[in-house]
Amino acid sequence: MRKLLNFFMVVLVLLVCAVLFTTCQREYSYEGGNTNITSGSAVYTLNGAGGSCTGSVLTGKYFKGTSLSSANTVQLLVDVTTIGTYSITTNTANGISFSTSGTFANTGSQTIILTGNGTPKDEGTFNFTVPVGLGCSFTVVVEAAPAAMASFILAGAPNDCENAKIYGNYIASKALNNTNNVEITVNVTAPGAFTISTDTLDGISFSASGAFTTLGNQKVTLLGAGTPKLPRNLQFTPLSGVSSCTFPITVVNAGTLATYVLESGFGNPNPCIYTVSGAYTTNMALSDSNTVSMRVFVSEVGNFTIATNTVNGMTFSYTGAFTTTGTQYIILKGSGTPVKIETTTFTPEIVGPHPLGGEFCSFDINVK
Repeated sequence: MRKLLNFFMVVLVLLVCAVLFTTCQREYSYEGGNTNITSGSAVYTLNGAGGSCTGSVLTGKYFKGTSLSSANTVQLLVDVTTIGTYSITTNTANGISFSTSGTFANTGSQTIILTGNGTPKDEGTFNFTVPVGLGCSFTVVVEAAPAAMASFILAGAPNDCENAKIYGNYIASKALNNTNNVEITVNVTAPGAFTISTDTLDGISFSASGAFTTLGNQKVTLLGAGTPKLPRNLQFTPLSGVSSCTFPITVVNAGTLATYVLESGFGNPNPCIYTVSGAYTTNMALSDSNTVSMRVFVSEVGNFTIATNTVNGMTFSYTGAFTTTGTQYIILKGSGTPVKIETTTFTPEIVGPHPLGGEFCSFDINVK
């Protein structure tokens, strides 16, 4: 009888313990909850919690009316204390939000990337909050969508710009104004915004921007800007992104211009009557001793400039005034540094009007 009583006592104790264990286990599970957990079992804290998200990196472009894509993301730093799954979605502002989900397999400092969703409704700056624990926030700037770009080619490309018209006077040391412009022709194949600009030569350039609303051949006026430094014959190249052409601009001396010709002999290409002075060695800069004497014939006195093209790193030029008429010699001064061994051919030209012809000839320089 006593053994039977003891047996029932043991069973009773075991039942009580089982009940108590279950109750304790449930209570522990409840108390183990954490407000940092948004979904799953991961426990983590955002860097900058309670303020701006520290170290956040926003990527992609944000334009009004343009849907976000996988390129629109925000990278955040988190400190993970318990591994597990997570899921995050920011508030929705201006029609867009950011979200992500995944699993933290390790504790410590890590990065998460939230991808943008939706379509921005308006331009402006908008705040987004990541609702984890105290949460942190970041901003997104939405801009106006860029205008669709036109498709077109420059008439005459890749050679001389077709029917280019040059307007205005181009005088050394005199700033360009709204009279200095160049009209070129373009063939538009798709309407939209456009920008055309030239290279900058001798301190000046030409450009235009706007929008084409119709197709076909159209005129575009490139406005000049800058101040030309030296009298020169220049070749500008307007670029459209897919094509280019060239047009000439002559920058002349101020004052009365002389009338003259460059005297030349017989041969090809039209050799000057000239004498070369000085030594020409690769990688050695030219000095005052590097000159070329040329013969000219002057019919009317006045200011003048003769200049060559730039070849093999060198150019020759001279600016001055003829005070007498007839045959005489002028001395072109060299500048620059030859870059390779060769016989280099230069073409000096009259800069400015040349009503008598004889505007160019050629001479050779032997570089050693």
